[in-house]
Amino acid sequence: MKTHKLKLVFISLIISSVTFAQSTSATLIKKVEGFSHPESVVFNEDKNEYYVSNMADKVEGDGFISRVSSEGEIIELKWIEGLKDPKGLLIKDDKVYVTNNTELIEINIEDSEITRRIAVEGAISLNDITVDAMGNIFISDSGKSAIFLMPGDKSNMMIPENEEGEIIEYLNTTRLEYVNGLYAQKDQLYAAAWGENTDGNFLKIDMDTREITKISKNGIGNLDGIQPVGEDAFYISDWATGKIYLAGKNGDLEEVLTSGKSAGDILFDAKKNQLVLPMNHQNAVWWYQLQ
Repeated sequence: MKTHKLKLVFISLIISSVTFAQSTSATLIKKVEGFSHPESVVFNEDKNEYYVSNMADKVEGDGFISRVSSEGEIIELKWIEGLKDPKGLLIKDDKVYVTNNTELIEINIEDSEITRRIAVEGAISLNDITVDAMGNIFISDSGKSAIFLMPGDKSNMMIPENEEGEIIEYLNTTRLEYVNGLYAQKDQLYAAAWGENTDGNFLKIDMDTREITKISKNGIGNLDGIQPVGEDAFYISDWATGKIYLAGKNGDLEEVLTSGKSAGDILFDAKKNQLVLPMNHQNAVWWYQLQ
């Protein structure tokens, strides 16, 4: 009897997961204003708060990171200041990593202090950032159509010998279509490409061979953010139109919502089944409830 119940629960969870992963409609539930050209949002589960990168006016030192409560209230608008064009955000251990134009910044969360600034040689305009299971950090460079790598466990990567902590150029080719959003999943990097016009594609990069595969059937737009939905799909944002798509690994594409032009590096909150959109031109962050 207990075994039977467990099977039913397991089947129910699978069905729920499949339904959840196929959410293709959403309702706008909240707009929070007061930011300065926000680009990226991440959620710190330990602190129960969001971090938002603000590009501001692209003047040297006017960029900053904001702290926002889980309910969407701004706790500290300028939590970390003195940045230049900050974009991608990554939480790893007790640190926040921020792409800051041509450098990677490391922030100690507890102390609210910048602990390291790591120059990225050859970078033009660093953008999104992601980490794989081995601790390797990948960074997109939209200006150069390249990806940089800060090795974690170097024995598991096909890379040259480098000093620990050094950031190296991992891949540089126009076939990356001026890559913007990045997400590491198992042995693949999934990418949302900006494109040369409004023809950026949903791409896949094999981490070992560095082979690039175009997943989408046609150019989609100026793609920006990318977030996983289970194992088989991603939510991706088109900056140019404000459209958010559900993109399958098989190339299927379905529109979920249309926000406004300049939807940036989005966040998918799986627990709340919500999408959080930094709206660059609107100086706001918008929350959508998926249905």
